[in-house]
Amino acid sequence: MNAAYNARFGFPFIVAVKGLTRGDILAAFEARLANDPDTEFEAALTQIHRIAGFRLADLLED
Repeated sequence: MNAAYNARFGFPFIVAVKGLTRGDILAAFEARLANDPDTEFEAALTQIHRIAGFRLADLLED
């Protein structure tokens, strides 16, 4: 699925995995492959923001 995703969108699949199961991640992968490029770019940005939020929260907890 990585190769298909990268070929379709031109960037790697990005998902904030915290709290997700392997099944959740694979389901997201499959669902997002059906997105149009603009929708998927927005989905990827949303995931990047989630990852950044998790990292900031972790920093503030320390």
